[in-house]
Amino acid sequence: MAAGEKFDMKEYIEKRMMELEDPGERRLFKKMTGEILFDLYEYNRKAYESLEKRILEEYSPRQNQYTVYSTIIERSRCDITDSFLQPMCPGDMKKEPIQCQDVCQALSENRPMVVDTVFFKGSASEIYELLSQEERRFQGTVRTDTGEYPADFTLRRNKKYLQTAEELYPVFALNGRAWLTVCTAYLTKMLDVCLWRAEGMEKEGELLEICTDFEEYREQILPDMIPLWNLSELTEKTSTYPIPCIDQIHYEHRIFAQRLRTDCEYLIRNMDMEVTGIRRLNGDLYITCPKEQPCVWKLYQASVPEGRERYTYPVLSNQYKETFSGSITGMFQRSIKTRAELGRLIEAFEYGDYVTFQDVRVENGIPPECIPCNYNMDGFIADEFRTGSRRQVLVIEFAGRASGSFLTEDIMSFLVTQIQRIFPDYHCVGRLAPK
Repeated sequence: MAAGEKFDMKEYIEKRMMELEDPGERRLFKKMTGEILFDLYEYNRKAYESLEKRILEEYSPRQNQYTVYSTIIERSRCDITDSFLQPMCPGDMKKEPIQCQDVCQALSENRPMVVDTVFFKGSASEIYELLSQEERRFQGTVRTDTGEYPADFTLRRNKKYLQTAEELYPVFALNGRAWLTVCTAYLTKMLDVCLWRAEGMEKEGELLEICTDFEEYREQILPDMIPLWNLSELTEKTSTYPIPCIDQIHYEHRIFAQRLRTDCEYLIRNMDMEVTGIRRLNGDLYITCPKEQPCVWKLYQASVPEGRERYTYPVLSNQYKETFSGSITGMFQRSIKTRAELGRLIEAFEYGDYVTFQDVRVENGIPPECIPCNYNMDGFIADEFRTGSRRQVLVIEFAGRASGSFLTEDIMSFLVTQIQRIFPDYHCVGRLAPK
């Protein structure tokens, strides 16, 4: 039999049978071997093919199916029936009223009171400049049904949405999925408006309106904006009694396909559970863990775009091109040694409309002009190894293509964050070439 040729058990039995000259021996051989051995061989072959298919389905890269999309939208224009993007925090759909008593108590304790969250439509450098003015106070008024009071306000970065995105990191680890940086461009532009002083304000009464004069930033600060993303929280119970695994330690929990969307993928959020395996087969979701009894599973449903969605601001994601040679996770596992390989990594992400890779150089310090426009979107990860604090600086130079876009520096920071993962012994920063 030629190398690589598939073995035919039936043909092999027939050849051996024809070698027997005695008809009685031939009939006995045919009965014993043809009926018993061939059936056993077919059973083993199908079992092996089934096991091979299952292993390949579990091993095959599915990272792009867990792409995280995000955008920003006016609260009044948010469509709760949208099957693609939903509010990151469902409570954002309704603005909670502020009580005068709570405001007066916070001010009496000399602590700021967050009275609003706004979106800063500006570049990363502009936000850096604004937040660097720690003592900057903005004038405004607080109006209640008992009067109008002069007030002082400050701005600080909102952390609620960033923390929500950061919580995905252990979720991906629990599900055995390689981490891909979430593009937090919109989330870093969410700012809290903090009230520091409301002179003469009374505890009694109803708060009617808060007005703030943001001076030179008034055109860039937009109220009533909320971030959207494609992850929605669900809870589902094990659909049938868990099946013991062959090790007699773990059990396989099954959630029927009828309870899930066929066009979506799912991530387990039960951080208190020891999950050893997750797979999707014929639409059903199988979860392997030591828990013997059916339980309630917390899930993230990762929705995908249909192509008909329309939003005011661009939808950003951490998706990479499907045509990229190999996979992006494979690129992270290999060393990059040339400018061409680095360029292919950057081009794998579909942000060529914003920036294009130009060059890379090693410097001994961070160029001052790079500090305001760079930030690490994976800066919260604390379990990485570093060889030391004295690292040279890898400066990646880009050319901006989206003239006037307030997202250009953020997209550059997202791409540099990907490069930082591959070059941990360097401090990576991006630099936009002058126009």
